[in-house]
Amino acid sequence: MLDPRGRNEAGIARDPRAARGRAAEDAACALLVREGYRVLERNVRLAGAEIDVIARDGEVVVFVEVRSRSSRRHGGPLETIGATKRVRIARAASAWLAARQRRGGRYPPARFDVVGVDWKEGIPLCTLVRNAFESPL
Repeated sequence: MLDPRGRNEAGIARDPRAARGRAAEDAACALLVREGYRVLERNVRLAGAEIDVIARDGEVVVFVEVRSRSSRRHGGPLETIGATKRVRIARAASAWLAARQRRGGRYPPARFDVVGVDWKEGIPLCTLVRNAFESPL
């Protein structure tokens, strides 16, 4: 049986798109770590949406959307985040922050970053955009 991300029970991606998406997220996390972020969680589902990566950049909680494109025929990865997607990400981020606050934590500063992943001959080329958008909520 496959999970919603196209992986079997062992976590192995069976759908080529799911495998490429997982590889893009792995490459994005590697970039974030090189940039000094600390990855806290991946693939968090809340409030009807998924946050690809939740990380810390110093004291700031960063909600990271990873966008991958195999070709630029329909635009680059950073051009694919529309208003609806931003609202979903912000709603999930608000739910994550509220859950942390209910457990006694303080409400930390937060922002939304995007990592665009282009593929060139099977190699991921990542672009980090800090503070890519403001919360639309």
